Amino acid sequence: MGRAGIGFLFRVGAFAVGVAVLAGGLTGRADDAKPGTKKAADAGDEALKEDLLKLNRASDEDAQRAKLVAFVKDKERAKKGIALAVKLQKEAKGKDKPFNFTASMILGRAARFVKDYKAAEYFYEHGAEAATKLESGEKMIQAYEGLIDTYWDQKRFDDVIDVCEKFVELKGPDEVDKAKPFVLERLVQAKARQGKTDEAVRITEGLIQLTEGNWYFVQLKGWVYREAEKYEEAIEAYTDALDKIDAAKGLKGDLRDKMKDQVRYILSGLHVDNKDIDKAATQLQTLIKRDPENPTYKNDLGFIWADHDLKLDESEKLIREALDLDKKRQEKAKADGKLDEVKENAAYLDSLGWVLFKQKKYKDALPYLKKAAADEDEGAHLEIWDHVGDVYMALGQKTEATDAWQKGLTMENVSKRDVDRRKKVVAKLKAAGVEPKVKEPEPKDPPKKKTDPKKKID
Repeated sequence: MGRAGIGFLFRVGAFAVGVAVLAGGLTGRADDAKPGTKKAADAGDEALKEDLLKLNRASDEDAQRAKLVAFVKDKERAKKGIALAVKLQKEAKGKDKPFNFTASMILGRAARFVKDYKAAEYFYEHGAEAATKLESGEKMIQAYEGLIDTYWDQKRFDDVIDVCEKFVELKGPDEVDKAKPFVLERLVQAKARQGKTDEAVRITEGLIQLTEGNWYFVQLKGWVYREAEKYEEAIEAYTDALDKIDAAKGLKGDLRDKMKDQVRYILSGLHVDNKDIDKAATQLQTLIKRDPENPTYKNDLGFIWADHDLKLDESEKLIREALDLDKKRQEKAKADGKLDEVKENAAYLDSLGWVLFKQKKYKDALPYLKKAAADEDEGAHLEIWDHVGDVYMALGQKTEATDAWQKGLTMENVSKRDVDRRKKVVAKLKAAGVEPKVKEPEPKDPPKKKTDPKKKID
């Protein structure tokens, strides 16, 4: 899949939920009960309950993050623990709830991670109610942000907008008022995802005016235009944001450089979208000069050159360097106790396989692409499986090629480019005389479920 991707706008004060499973797990407890017996099951539930209650004692953000990472390492146990936590919380009467605000936030994040969205919604709503009663601005922001992100994950954009509007209407501490422009950012993004580009731009222009041309909301306008595939307008907005970062008062040197690099990286992707590979390469080359140890920049430059049949030898060198740099980073993280396992990045493996394919080294390319596709977390991408199919077909293995393409069609789209890629994969299958098994597209915005995070939670 080449490019690592940029995600949505880098946001102020967000507690990252995309968990990289780094270290540790819920410890459990040794028990002499025989496996498979009711006694063993009861003992297991008690041990799990004991671990769940420890979540209440995560005192600061670092401790909460550590608890979260440990909790979700074993996904099946995490799912069981989340179901048990919901049951315990609902069964508790009055004010004697077993899980406090801190535990609710950890459980909400964990539920999002294992895609138990109903449980995530429950704990975030509980947290929003508790935070509102406490009149804690920081906690209100945390709970509402989690609820917004839970709906976003499900593409429930009407509900995202509904919760954002409720937050903007809140009367609360100063922190809440200061956070409102950034909640409006999420509202703008939801409207953009619904195709309401003009309305999204109008709100964004209001935020730009309100903040006297702040770069942050100028680049939000760029995000909206990119979503609408108006690449020239998006490039103009992000370029303007880059200039405004330079002129911004109050941004310290390191932070200013970091923000500029993030915008440059977005611009590199936009130039690819706009089919201007030279300008995309220029941005990435600037980034590599500024940070030669960054594997993402080298991988992306190598991939876009290879994907357009340019500088194939140099592309291969860059991608191999990216894999090596990434391995060294992981080895250091493991040595520091922050990572359990060192494994090759699926996106970079795909890039290497693709550049070898472009060099017509089909036998050399196949192992890298198969390894990328075999990654349960990162290999579930249409682009990777499309590449696998192309290599198999080049090797004359038609059955394996069509199987790979069919597998790719079962994957969700991760970018707008996947929409076009899906059509091309369908065409390849038909050309091979195979009827495509096309995954039905999701509705753009599922039926709206009314929700009010201020309602009383069981």
